Amino acid sequence: MTSLPQGWAQAKLGDVCLVFESRDPGWNPDAEFTYVDIGAIDNKTQSISSPKRMLGSEAPSRARRVIKEDDVLFSTVRTYLKNIAMVPQGLDGAYTSTGIAVLRAGDGIEPRYLFNWVTSDEFITEISKSQDGTLYPAVTDKDVFQADIRLAPVPEQRRVVAKVDGLTARTARARKELDRIPTLIARYKQRLLALAFSGELTASWRADHGLREPVPTPVDDLSEGLRYGTAQKSYAEPNGVAVLRIPNVASGRISLEDLKYSELEPKEFTKLRLNEGDILVVRSNGSVDLVGRPALVTGDAVGLAYAGYLIRIRPKQDVVMPKFLTLMLEAPAIRSIIEAGARSTSGVNNVNATELGALTVPLFDIDEQAEIVRRIESAFGWLDRMAADHASAARLLPKLDAAILSKAFRGELVPQNPSDEPAAKLLDRIKAARETAPEKKRRRKTRNTVPMKESKTMAKNLEQVLAEAGDWISAQDAFQQCGIGSAATTEDIENIYAELRKLDKAGKLEAEPVNDDQGRKLHDRLRLKAA
Repeated sequence: MTSLPQGWAQAKLGDVCLVFESRDPGWNPDAEFTYVDIGAIDNKTQSISSPKRMLGSEAPSRARRVIKEDDVLFSTVRTYLKNIAMVPQGLDGAYTSTGIAVLRAGDGIEPRYLFNWVTSDEFITEISKSQDGTLYPAVTDKDVFQADIRLAPVPEQRRVVAKVDGLTARTARARKELDRIPTLIARYKQRLLALAFSGELTASWRADHGLREPVPTPVDDLSEGLRYGTAQKSYAEPNGVAVLRIPNVASGRISLEDLKYSELEPKEFTKLRLNEGDILVVRSNGSVDLVGRPALVTGDAVGLAYAGYLIRIRPKQDVVMPKFLTLMLEAPAIRSIIEAGARSTSGVNNVNATELGALTVPLFDIDEQAEIVRRIESAFGWLDRMAADHASAARLLPKLDAAILSKAFRGELVPQNPSDEPAAKLLDRIKAARETAPEKKRRRKTRNTVPMKESKTMAKNLEQVLAEAGDWISAQDAFQQCGIGSAATTEDIENIYAELRKLDKAGKLEAEPVNDDQGRKLHDRLRLKAA
């Protein structure tokens, strides 16, 4: 670590985090519980988005860790993905996976400060060096709790949290607004195509030049023919002729990346050889949005062949401009017809040459076609530049958030106050308190099950467990600390209940019922009355 600001201290996460409880939700097979696994953590927003509800009988073997509000959940698998989140209010008492470290802030650290630290690039870079494994590299709980933290005085922590929250809220708003731009760009492009298709885009231009109105014309009448590609299998080895496949045209343009090759007979190749101005259309695909999508063949693809899942349209270039026809096949009116006819319940959506040839597009005078193409390409070029600027801005926002945290943990984001108690003194108090605390209070895991030797012995432990709790404790927690777990028999549980009844009759027990639809006794909160 670099030098620390005045009043700060370096500590281990284990020095400032409290213990958490581990238990098996399967002890009660019929009770519902909430489970937060790694799939419930959104690593883009660092929040819990979709926790699961399940019965104890359905509990995964990894569902063991009980979480509380403001706990920081840190996935120990692929730490660089930042699957990290704070537990919100509504998930108090839920369970998480043993693959997620539960960081519970103690008195010496603000929960949001802890969260900001473990999401910082500085922490992630360091902790990721401890990962083991190839397919699913992971760190251990020990690695996490032995990792360093730069600890500011508590008042300064609060100032840091407030400043970071304010700044990141602004970047979050910016991100939300930026996320709307791709949708707006796509809508604008579709609107331009719709105006061109209807003739509105160049209506004034057409009138000024004294040109005729567009005539609806089938694609068949605008082409020299529609032809399917080769059914021959293609291979990566460069033997024979390069064959364009769906991946080479799915982006709306011809891509010469990842070409495959087929050895075609000269007669077949002559029929399939591509010319500049040909249009390749996706014939079949699992995604209906790709079916019927066109790509214009440019000079770099001349002389190649194409595969059977594509249809070639060869436009009559004295009647229709290839670029104009390509744009018309992307117009919303044409797309709605193609998609409605292509949909299939089999999972493979299709359009055939007959259907494609029957599509009717507006045929403008050739000069107006050129004007339409010019206007659309000019507008699309501007929109594509905007999309590129959006992509650059979107890439910068995470870097801005990272820079904010980096500055915060260098002590440069908020002013230091010499009157704040130094973090080192706070750590000394925490250490002293832990050294004097009973061992049971400092254990990270509570007992889930013990060998079921004598349930009566477990029952005798009940009064001691309740006394040590010192405050309200759920019956479920008390049972587990006595050794009652998922392997307990009916006799074991009944012996515990017998001890509860004895304590109640002796006037030693207080029970505070907790709201529960089924009114189960195990949801009561218990404690011994003061002597």
